Amino acid sequence: MNLNVILLGALLAASPVIAAPGGKPATDMSGGHGHAAMMRDMGKANSWTLYPTLKARMSGENRETMKTAIVPQNIVVANIDAWSNNLKDENGYRLLSMDMGGAMLDKPANGGFHWLAAREEQGETVRVASIVQAFGGNGGKDPTGMFMRQKHELEIIPLPFPREHSRYRANEDWKFLVRFNGQPLAGQKVQLETSNGSMAEFVSDAEGMVKVHVPDDFAAEEEQPAAGGHNHGARRAADLVLATEYADGGKTYLTAFNSSYGPNAFDKRSMAMGLGFTLLGMLGAVPLLRKRKNEQKAGEADNA
Repeated sequence: MNLNVILLGALLAASPVIAAPGGKPATDMSGGHGHAAMMRDMGKANSWTLYPTLKARMSGENRETMKTAIVPQNIVVANIDAWSNNLKDENGYRLLSMDMGGAMLDKPANGGFHWLAAREEQGETVRVASIVQAFGGNGGKDPTGMFMRQKHELEIIPLPFPREHSRYRANEDWKFLVRFNGQPLAGQKVQLETSNGSMAEFVSDAEGMVKVHVPDDFAAEEEQPAAGGHNHGARRAADLVLATEYADGGKTYLTAFNSSYGPNAFDKRSMAMGLGFTLLGMLGAVPLLRKRKNEQKAGEADNA
């Protein structure tokens, strides 16, 4: 079945049916009630892709008051599944309820990584959207163990995921594991789309690993002063999504993993910053060189 047909069919379905993982009874969201209408609105359209995605939206004046809303796009769900990378935490898995602003994810006291997923079932089609949300703090340990826990039938797992204070960047290669029911899928096609307009296809190897090249598709940056005439040098970013489809047992599974990425580390701005730090280092060394030269002259005078 064509992947685009599945995506369009899911988005245009008149009466969405919501089903949670684990074989829980589906909930009929048709009927015209206020709650049903609210839930249909949760499947907001994403302008740059038809694949199901999750968007993390931050609010709050500082880190202490910051709140994170997880908003599903191109997928209609009643809840968001959340897994913490603290495998020993009895609340390591939570079911986040949707409201008009999305599903609210509270920041753990000690930070850490969360895997968030939305699942939609309509007829014989299962669609899953996944994202990783990282919080700063002492809990930001290696999340690989949590990533490897099976959460859905078809999965795209980042191995590794950019650690704290890092992110995907243009012109870099990153590896992902593609698996079905916990088993690696060899020769599986994986599609890449970015909000900057790039598209690419990759194929997994015998171990189910796929090496994804993040495209360098940022337009040349122009100096555009912000309000008040000042350019505050905000970090540029774009979004990417990886998606794959697999059929088994009369059902078609589609899973998508999305994240953000930044410009090439060696773009014009980064190189300028590097040169700036180099010049600062050179300027800082000048007094030391002068002091050493003066000491050498004084020593020569004493020996004369």
